[in-house]
Amino acid sequence: MKIEDVKITVFRRPGDGTKIKGQSMQHLTSDIVALQVISDSGHVGETLSLGGGMGMGHYLASSIRPFLLGRNPLEREANSKEMWDLNRLWFSPLFMVGTADVALWDLYGKIRNAPIHEVLGTFRTRIPTYASSMTHTTVEAFVEEAVQFQDLNYHGYKLHVLGDPDFDIECCKAVRAATRDDFKLMVDAVSAYDHAGALKVGYALQDLGYHWFEEPLRDYDLAGYRMLTERLDIAIAGTETNEGGLMARAEWAASNACDIIRADPSFTYGIGHTRKIGALAEAFGKNLEIHTNPNPMMDAAALHVALSLPNTEFFEQLVPTHTFDFAVEQTVQVDSQGYAVAPEGPGLGLKIDWDYVEKYKIAEL
Repeated sequence: MKIEDVKITVFRRPGDGTKIKGQSMQHLTSDIVALQVISDSGHVGETLSLGGGMGMGHYLASSIRPFLLGRNPLEREANSKEMWDLNRLWFSPLFMVGTADVALWDLYGKIRNAPIHEVLGTFRTRIPTYASSMTHTTVEAFVEEAVQFQDLNYHGYKLHVLGDPDFDIECCKAVRAATRDDFKLMVDAVSAYDHAGALKVGYALQDLGYHWFEEPLRDYDLAGYRMLTERLDIAIAGTETNEGGLMARAEWAASNACDIIRADPSFTYGIGHTRKIGALAEAFGKNLEIHTNPNPMMDAAALHVALSLPNTEFFEQLVPTHTFDFAVEQTVQVDSQGYAVAPEGPGLGLKIDWDYVEKYKIAEL
């Protein structure tokens, strides 16, 4: 069996002004690549990139397409390992290899007529979900949204805070006061603080009973993270954006620089590589809490990995959901009890809506 074609379609959907820490998310949610990997058996693996637009499209066309053509799609590990090795001199965007790998896993699942979590080894078929906010500029907006998703039976809520320690603490106090004690609350500072600010917010969060404190510093500050894990009782989550995948996170786990490891199939070179990071975290007695991405196909990839792991507590659902539900026939489903449910069907279990892609298409490469 061989891969006989790789199709790359770039599309640009309308943005809605969504922001994280005051910074527009439009480049990640508007300019997207739809990737198809086609085998000579007639099976098609497909996914959507995390942003990247025309630049990502050209990287895929110049690097991934010539690499994949003629290769056996059943040799998942060989293909993944060689992409990892070649990427040393491809100098590609962080998300490129992961995008290609997810399409290859979707293809493999379709060839085997099995969902990806089953190929990985199913641990469960649904997982508790928390709502993950965008950044709001008022206390009231955080409170209203947290209560909304508590009422929908979600299992928690994460604030992507603004990065001003005093304002952020005010928001966190108000959200804690407005929600039940058993409703898990987390904070993602998106690398906003220096050491003093991280300690100030961290002490406040642990007094409020927050569940974890995510990315308080830049993910390269190994010494700073080690300091926080030593001085704070609240669980510290890190490594979300670190390049180097499994190897980089091994050092963080061995150094006890964070209590919770972060990774996802887009950032960390694909589904198989992310699953390995989960096993690494488990060996060090830590959870892998998988970062979700602002598109439904990568959400499904993250969910399949989470469903295969015993040491993942939650599925992360970005909200408002309408911002991230696009270009697919059906999104990942969260049931009435607040659990993300395994998609039905082989591979990712989601299908790209090609009429939508065609409507907003700007190039085929």
